[in-house]
Amino acid sequence: MGLSPKKDLKSRNQTWIDIDDRLQSVINFVGDSATIKLSEYPTLSKAEIISEAEKNNYTVLDKNDGYLVFS
Repeated sequence: MGLSPKKDLKSRNQTWIDIDDRLQSVINFVGDSATIKLSEYPTLSKAEIISEAEKNNYTVLDKNDGYLVFS
């Protein structure tokens, strides 16, 4: 027995709902944080994600590595 052939992978194209669900499910206490991979949100710009998050009282850390950390 061996491995099955790798299946065709789909690109992720997540939305505001996905970001909101992630933040709401992960950030529950002081000191909690959540990280998103920007490439999973190709229809949303980094600037607009950061702006919307800050408008809703999140702190956003952008290390310019393709990820955003919310707290």
